[in-house]
This record gives sequence, C-alpha cells and structure tokens, in this order.
Amino acid sequence: MNEENKEKEVEEKEEAKVENKPEITKGKNKFVEKYLEIYFDEMLIKDINIIKSKTIEDSSFNFTLPYILLVCTGIDFLGGLTEGFRSDNPGERSCNFIKKWMGRINGLYEVKGMSDIIWNSVRCGAIDQTIYKKGIESSSETYLYAKHLWLKIRPESGNRIFIHALQFVDDFKKAQNLYRKEYINQNIDKVYENLKCMLSKEKIKKFNYLENYLIKNKYTFEDEDDLIRKKRHSKKTT
Repeated sequence: MNEENKEKEVEEKEEAKVENKPEITKGKNKFVEKYLEIYFDEMLIKDINIIKSKTIEDSSFNFTLPYILLVCTGIDFLGGLTEGFRSDNPGERSCNFIKKWMGRINGLYEVKGMSDIIWNSVRCGAIDQTIYKKGIESSSETYLYAKHLWLKIRPESGNRIFIHALQFVDDFKKAQNLYRKEYINQNIDKVYENLKCMLSKEKIKKFNYLENYLIKNKYTFEDEDDLIRKKRHSKKTT
C-alpha cells in the first residue's frame, strides 16, 4: 500500500469515528445511567429515603450514623466517577466533590478545611472507630437544620462543628442531582472510562477460595423469581 492510500485509509477511519460518535456517546450515557439507576438510586438513595421517611413518621427513629455513612459512601463514589477509583485518592476525590458540588448547595462546604473535616473527622471517624473524631457533633433532631456546619461553642469541653444529619442528606441529594445533570452529561467519556475501569478490577484476594468453599459445602442460591418475591412481600404487608 502506497503512502497516498495509507493517508486515505486513515482519513476514512477518522471520518467514521466522527460519524459514529453520537451513537457511541449515546451508548456510554445509557450504560452509566443504567448503572446509576440499579446500584445508586435503587440502593443508596432508596435506603436514605426509607430511613428518612421513618425518622419523619416516628420521632423515636432519630437516626444519625446511617445517614452519615450512606452519604459519605455516595460522595466517595461520585468523586470516583470524576477522578477515578484509585486506592490513593479516596480522601482527595471526596473532598473535591464536597467543595465543588455540595458547595453549590451551601457555601460553607467550600470554606477551607470544611471538606477535610467532613472526610477525616466525620467519614473516617464513623467508619474506622464508629464515632466521630474530636471537633464534631452530629444529630438528626437536637438542633435546627439551619445550624448545619455551624460552630457549637462549648467552653467546658471544646468547640465543635455541628453536622445536622438530615440537612447533610438533603444537601447531598441536591448536589448529586446537579452533578448528574451537569458533569456527567458534559464529561461522559471520562465518567464512562472511570466506571468501566472500576468494574474491571480484579476480584479481591481469596475470593476464589471462598467461592470454591461455599460451592463445595452447598452454601449457594440462585436469583429468586421476581413474582415469588413480590408475592412474599405482599403477604407480609397485608
């Protein structure tokens, strides 16, 4: 093949890419939206809404930690869609999401140090030691929503940043809506690649051993039929 034919072939391939780009972009959008619908909306957001509805219906369900854990999980995930799911960047990607997107809802999230406090003292405290680190207080009922992210003055034991769990939830839900409408649509190639990369990572160590052990000892089950599941649910609620 001479140089002229090679150049022509390259040009044709590039033209084909341009022509197919709308369909490729549409396919990527559909893939990302489907994943978010199944694993984000139907699990994380739905769980948040269920817990919140119980809190509103019955004041004895004054949950705090479940909101914090679910919201921080969502922040980490959406940060990963933006910056990749690397093992060395969870704090960075979470802080950046808090500042940029939750900061659109409440400017206090953008204040220097606020995202770091939420990551280190709230998120890591709740996950690593089941309670917040020093300098944080949280509740879903004790103080007004408006006091969220304000400083609680405590001369006797030290001042604390107050996290209103329900306001934290509301801010996150608004921020993730903004993010999905604006960022994902405008950066679908990057989001798609980060998501695919996360999904293609190797299984955790010893998974194969556990898989074989559970199969060998008959600790297995298959997906139940949706109709059966619905019937069982209807019997419980009637």
